[in-house]
Amino acid sequence: MLAEGSSKMSARLLLVLLFLVAYYHHSINAEKLKLCVVESVHTTKRIRRLCPLLGTDQVVCVIGNDRINCLRQLTMGKADFTVLEPEDLVATSAYNEYKILVTNELRLFRDDKQRYDMVVIVHKDVGNVWDVKGKRFCHPGLDTTDDWTNAFSTYFEKSIITKECDPQKTLLENRMTGLSNFFEAACIAGPWSADTTYDSKLKSKYRNLCATCENPFGCYSNDKYHGREGALLCLTDNAGDIAWVRLSDTLKHFKDQGINKEYYKYLCPDGTTRPMKFDKPCVWITKPWPAVIARSEVAEKVEKMMSFLTVDRLGWALLQMLENYHSTPVSTSTLEKPVDYLIRFPRFMSANYRASCHPSRRVKWCISSNLEENKCRWLREASIVYGIEPAIACIQELSRTSCLKALKTERADIFVVKPEELLDARRMGLKMIVQAVPKRSNEFIRIAAVVKEDSWIKSLKDLKGAKACFTGYRDVGWNSFVATLKNISGGSTHCSDTEAVASFFAESFIVGLNDSDGQMPCNLHPLTKQANGVGKDTSAFECMMSGRGDVAFVDLKGIDGKTASLAQNRATQQDEESKNKQYRTLCFNEVDTNEVCLLTWAPLSAVVTHENMTDLRREEIYSMLLEMDKLFGVTFQGETPAFSMYGMYDSNRSIIFPDGTQHLQSEVHHFQKVSGYPDIVNDFMKQVQCSGAKDLSSHYSNTIFIYIFIAILSKLLSA
Repeated sequence: MLAEGSSKMSARLLLVLLFLVAYYHHSINAEKLKLCVVESVHTTKRIRRLCPLLGTDQVVCVIGNDRINCLRQLTMGKADFTVLEPEDLVATSAYNEYKILVTNELRLFRDDKQRYDMVVIVHKDVGNVWDVKGKRFCHPGLDTTDDWTNAFSTYFEKSIITKECDPQKTLLENRMTGLSNFFEAACIAGPWSADTTYDSKLKSKYRNLCATCENPFGCYSNDKYHGREGALLCLTDNAGDIAWVRLSDTLKHFKDQGINKEYYKYLCPDGTTRPMKFDKPCVWITKPWPAVIARSEVAEKVEKMMSFLTVDRLGWALLQMLENYHSTPVSTSTLEKPVDYLIRFPRFMSANYRASCHPSRRVKWCISSNLEENKCRWLREASIVYGIEPAIACIQELSRTSCLKALKTERADIFVVKPEELLDARRMGLKMIVQAVPKRSNEFIRIAAVVKEDSWIKSLKDLKGAKACFTGYRDVGWNSFVATLKNISGGSTHCSDTEAVASFFAESFIVGLNDSDGQMPCNLHPLTKQANGVGKDTSAFECMMSGRGDVAFVDLKGIDGKTASLAQNRATQQDEESKNKQYRTLCFNEVDTNEVCLLTWAPLSAVVTHENMTDLRREEIYSMLLEMDKLFGVTFQGETPAFSMYGMYDSNRSIIFPDGTQHLQSEVHHFQKVSGYPDIVNDFMKQVQCSGAKDLSSHYSNTIFIYIFIAILSKLLSA
């Protein structure tokens, strides 16, 4: 009886177990696949229209802000599959620990096994590769896009020309030197560098590389011989002897133009030539298609779904979602890791690995947090595969102050500083290379002295004895006030900025003031930021509005939206705004208008380097940053960005570059006095010398740097 009862119990347990397994298996199969799609200015409407349709079937959308972000979402399990360009797949090869597989190619036509092949076409009098030297070269151009990167642009020349590594020339100039010395003439129309000044300088120096263009003095992108078709016209118009072109473009061009193949040959990678009339092309390098990649756990399911898409709602919506790619999904023969998949395409992987010069030209980029280090590493990988030179190396320090010291001692080359760090950077002899600029003028850092609308304080001159609220100790707002103190106090000030503020105001409340700032006068009080995480500007503003202080020194952008009075004066809204004003900005003198008066302007951030950097090295880094800005900035190439320099990084804002950055801009070396502002620069030049106050003098003199932005940016914005 006991044995029989035990047997029945075991049977019941087995049935329960089988039921649970079956239920779990059904749940797993029923779980929707998460497709990561990249939202951009080109795709937003499509995503909003189609993602709700997908959500009712077996696929749901996960939104990424760039293709590398979608890859990271796969590695974190937040998405199941996405689409990447082959260059993006190269970047993933640096991280073999990621368990992702290539499942499908997105082809234009099912039978086209590659996106395109690159060939070299020569005139029939060229017998072999040794005859190429001294000939005229037709090149499509150095522009970088999703399907035409530096790896393809330079592949042929790197195969036949010895790499130049002259330390007295930038990497780009070394490339152009090699081309100029090897070929008698060429047409390489279009931009050579994102720095237009440097671009013109190089084209003036290496004129023979534009000599066969239709307009050799311009060598612009609109030249007849620029681009894919232009390089073929350059050859068949007899302007050049040799052309680096796509095979499909070549066959179409010769057919459409009725050109006799008897007069041309293929130049082969082994150095021989082959008559074009044989229709057996010699391919130098092959470009893969965009590919669907998936987490290894669901790769088989994704592959089957993509390969057997039908014309039902799911298939139609999914193909429409991917319409910026080619829309014929073709399964790979096996599910492979990205590296194993890419080696199928002749010479593609090798083209993406570049020989470096010795000593290394790499740029040591200092970062100060783990998040910054992660973003910097991906920026490095993306920059390498998209051909940006020189490569960067991410150097992590313990703090931002340590990064400034690393630049000072030349252990690092560049660092992105915040506006409040510009003063310390200047004091340490660091120099600006570029500044981060927002889209609109009201998004610059705009420091103003703000009071309530009904305040008894009418101008900056009335502030003596008032109570002040600051966003931080020796930050931009603090230094902006200190810079104007001599003017509004009507004479001399204390040698110590801390003592000067303490003596001028009855009391001051300072956000984030702590013991590390040193011994403070008794009337300088710490102002704790609100528990709800409001910013420093909002905290200082609320300090003033609550009555604890009479004036707040804040960035207007930080308090925009608090009231309509901070909005730009628009004629249609002016009456309504006048009814709702709660505060106003102080000018140097009392004014009766609604004018917004500023103490200073500043960029969102700036890239700085050490003072001993040579002009050549500075130019190389400057051009590198502009190339990154062009490829990974707001105005990226193509439908979606490979990587976002300025956007969100894994749901975090302002990592390395501040939120709101629109582009990078070089430092402006010339400025003019802006009418209506106090002559702060000259006042500093006449600053009274204080014995034993060397540190303060340095601190004050560097504050001039911030005020130069008043003139610089006002000039730029009025241009």
